[in-house]
Amino acid sequence: MAELNQLIQLITIAENGTISKASEILHISQPALTRSMQKLESEWNAALFDRKKNKVTLNKTGEIAVQYAKRVIEAADTMTREVQAYERSLHTISIGSCAPAPILELMAYLGERFPDMAMSSETVNPEELLPGLRSRRYQIILTHHPIEAEDILCREFCTEQLFLTVPPAHPLAGQTRGIHLEDLADETMLLIKFIGIWRDITISKMPRTNFILQDEDAAFNALVQVSALPAFASNLTLKYRGGGDNRVILPILDPEASITFFCSVLKQNRQYLPPSSVLE
Repeated sequence: MAELNQLIQLITIAENGTISKASEILHISQPALTRSMQKLESEWNAALFDRKKNKVTLNKTGEIAVQYAKRVIEAADTMTREVQAYERSLHTISIGSCAPAPILELMAYLGERFPDMAMSSETVNPEELLPGLRSRRYQIILTHHPIEAEDILCREFCTEQLFLTVPPAHPLAGQTRGIHLEDLADETMLLIKFIGIWRDITISKMPRTNFILQDEDAAFNALVQVSALPAFASNLTLKYRGGGDNRVILPILDPEASITFFCSVLKQNRQYLPPSSVLE
């Protein structure tokens, strides 16, 4: 029976045109690669190459074999990912979200409910969440819209409201009733780099605002406390990370500044879905 490494070798030869180039990429000698392909032909009782003087090329049978080899390698990769994902799910609750702050609220609930489980999370593009849930990359996902499917349980989870924080001496500090995003035109602001869907929803409305991006939450929060520049916060970041000390907190009045998030799980993972009472 063909081994996976032989199928990978066959695919590499097809993609690079010659055994010599494939041997360089695979970091094996050309004679060893040739013997491996001869063994594969013997096992299958099929000639995969046309051999001429100083030239070896795939024949039609070899081309068909490459097509099937790619399917087998893809299936093997899928199997590996899903087995590993299932093993992780026995010990770790994996969360995927389209925005970072709702993860804080969800982890607070899960940490109390499942204290012996480890947790991992990541913020990704919204289109990755549902496939990630079904492939068991995630046990629970957070989206900004409900998911309706027979194999999935979905429930409204929390609402994140965006605020602006400024030092008391900032010209905008007196607008305690709230501001609009357009009021920040020509301002320079601090901004955490990874904000998920908030970037498309709000930042797109602020083409004239200048942003100083920060990669790390801790560095961002420390910088906000000593800076004279405006920065965004939300009800969730203020609840779990603080950041309102010595700053004036101003509501943002645009409808885009409020997003309702939904939790979804596969039905067999219903134990991870927060009950309605958590939201009250």
